[in-house]
Amino acid sequence: MHPTVHSKTPHLHKGTASAVEDAQAAALTQLDHFVARSRPIDLDGIAWRQVAQEPLSPEVIRTLTCMQSIENHTVVFPRTIFSTRALTDPSIGPFLTCWLYEEGFHARALAQFLAAAGQAPPPRSKGQLTVKDRVEAIATSIFSALWRDFPALHMAWGALHEMTTLTAYRRLAALSNHPVLTDLLSRVLRDEARHFAFYYWQARERLQRPTTAKLIRFLIDRFWKPVGIGIQSTAEIRFVAGYLFSGAEGHAATRRVDAAIQRLPGFTGASPLETWISREVKCWSNTEPTTSIS
Repeated sequence: MHPTVHSKTPHLHKGTASAVEDAQAAALTQLDHFVARSRPIDLDGIAWRQVAQEPLSPEVIRTLTCMQSIENHTVVFPRTIFSTRALTDPSIGPFLTCWLYEEGFHARALAQFLAAAGQAPPPRSKGQLTVKDRVEAIATSIFSALWRDFPALHMAWGALHEMTTLTAYRRLAALSNHPVLTDLLSRVLRDEARHFAFYYWQARERLQRPTTAKLIRFLIDRFWKPVGIGIQSTAEIRFVAGYLFSGAEGHAATRRVDAAIQRLPGFTGASPLETWISREVKCWSNTEPTTSIS
């Protein structure tokens, strides 16, 4: 099931000052609800001593290590993809502060699990920028300065990333069949579901103008790639995607991600994740049985 995104925000095409004021009030109410629930991931009761007693496949360890390093890298985002427009927005700015705070604790929790499993976790990020980070920082600075609707792109892009991450963690829990990892990931998922809901709600509200939606749809269709590329090698991301999304169940999970994004204004028929996996991973056969995405 996808997180339910509720919004009572009136569409701004009403063209009245009262509609704008109502929209701003609704946005702040939604933000207050999110901020009130923001806290470090709850690790009470995690059976850390039992982690090593249950088998973990090399594929699970490799996938979890990759995902932990990606979570760990979010520390650089304030210097790369956090635009001034987003940070000064009364709704998005406080949300990003909470989001960054929570993601940092996810990285620590996953590292603690790897250590309990006898695996040396990747070193904590020192905030060093990759080549991709530097390119993104320059692009973000230029486009956000010139384009007032840049936060809409940030929110739509983020919604797609969060839905992909949410689904990837669910797939990893199912494939690992490890009780402690499943418990830990269920707690991570609660946070990720809230993150997705906020990104998605903001994207939906900011894509109401057809010209904005059309341009952002073009940019995502043309340039979107799964989170982690540039942090990990493309080959490593291909391995993780192939492990998590191969087979009929993995393909169905991929389509659920795209189905959520298709409900955004202007995104009817969009299939960014399925398109990328089909092109880069090629883990589905033409004879693969169809599985419902409902």
